[in-house]
Amino acid sequence: MLPLAREMSMKVLTERIFDAINQFTEWLCYLLLTTLVVIVTAQVFLRYALHSPLSWAEEIALLLLVWFGMLAVAVAVYRHTHIAISVVWDRLPHFAQHIVNIGVELLIIFFALNICINAEILIKVVHGQHLPASQFSKAWLYYPLQFGGALMAFNAFGNIVLEHFPGRDHSISNFEV
Repeated sequence: MLPLAREMSMKVLTERIFDAINQFTEWLCYLLLTTLVVIVTAQVFLRYALHSPLSWAEEIALLLLVWFGMLAVAVAVYRHTHIAISVVWDRLPHFAQHIVNIGVELLIIFFALNICINAEILIKVVHGQHLPASQFSKAWLYYPLQFGGALMAFNAFGNIVLEHFPGRDHSISNFEV
């Protein structure tokens, strides 16, 4: 196999792996958000219409919201849909944009790994504690920080690797539609 063909096949394989992981994560976000809306809607109806609220609804809604938020941020890192200020960026030459982009991705990796490390500390602190209504471990509030932080770092690393290959498709994700 020619070196250029091998390089292109590696690019395609790498991009497919990252795309598959992030498409699955997006699907999981849809599922979490749908479940969250159903639980909150049911809770509002039961509380105000029937005066008989669910004891566990707020806790589960909180867990779903934390998981959704961390996973959505990780996907946004991969899709480059996170917040950016483009006033200076637009005036930079292409080479400088490339260097700044790598710097931003490295900062994201540092930030995401910091989240993972601190989440581990919090998980150890609350490991034996339970949420009052659902009796889930309080650690479930911090697992999404570890998982989402790891996925953010993975995606930022993937962005750095994939930036070395020309022609990456930066098409919009379903979150932007």
